[in-house]
Amino acid sequence: MAAFYLSSIAHLHGTKHLVRELDEVGADNPRLLDDGLESYGVTTMSSIEMAGEVGARALAGGLVPDAIVYATETADGDGVRRNNVRLARAVDAPGAATQTVAGHGCANLGLLLGTVQGLFATTDVDTVLVVTADRVVGRGRMMDAELSVLSDGAAAALVTRHRPAGDGLVLLVNGMALRSDWRGDLTDNSPAAQRRNVLLGRSAVKAAREATGRGPRDFTHALFNNYRLPAQRFLTGAAGYSFDQLLPGRLAAHAHEFAADLLVNADLLAADGVLTAGDRLALVATGPHSWAVIDAEVVG
Repeated sequence: MAAFYLSSIAHLHGTKHLVRELDEVGADNPRLLDDGLESYGVTTMSSIEMAGEVGARALAGGLVPDAIVYATETADGDGVRRNNVRLARAVDAPGAATQTVAGHGCANLGLLLGTVQGLFATTDVDTVLVVTADRVVGRGRMMDAELSVLSDGAAAALVTRHRPAGDGLVLLVNGMALRSDWRGDLTDNSPAAQRRNVLLGRSAVKAAREATGRGPRDFTHALFNNYRLPAQRFLTGAAGYSFDQLLPGRLAAHAHEFAADLLVNADLLAADGVLTAGDRLALVATGPHSWAVIDAEVVG
């Protein structure tokens, strides 16, 4: 695949609340704080309202995208068609080809970029706004097995064929792979389910290596979703990265913001000077049935 650029990352977070004050089973477990989970965000905005606001922030430079790809798993809108209309209008891009994708949960970043990859390969689109937004509706915030705490949030970025001008983090996406296994139950934590997850991760890493020529040890850092640190370490080993490569994100501040985690973490880590030009990043997004492995390089 032809490489493309990701820049102008913007993010939106709910109002902070302390995890230990969450009235759910397991929220008072002191190990959550030991593992980095301190607070989560709550918003009264709908997912499409968050998407519109964060998308507009990503386009603050005045560029109008040729297309918009929006990912959400939150069923709190007016349906796909109306949400597409609302989003395109909110970012002042009424002529943009707009579509909504879903189904891979917290691995939806891989679905977003895979869709962009297809657009670049088959159309004359040059600029795509990618947006993801989710919030907790009709369920608790504590994830199964206390994997993490769900937090309301959104993120957006501009994806272009050509290197953008201006300041801020710029990632060169060299390739990616998205792999899924739809067997098993979402709450299945049995050894057999864990083995399936490990094999799925290795399959995604292998596919990404075949696409880009880079294996796990060729990266400076490996970034995962904002799960508890023991879970991130497990996924690191399962995928073949070393523990020295694992770079946790802002887990304490934002908990797990669904598919927004990796965009948020990359932007904040770059702003703090942790990421520097030349760093090679393995961005690994995982959901209940999917792994996405994204090969990216910091170029600005």
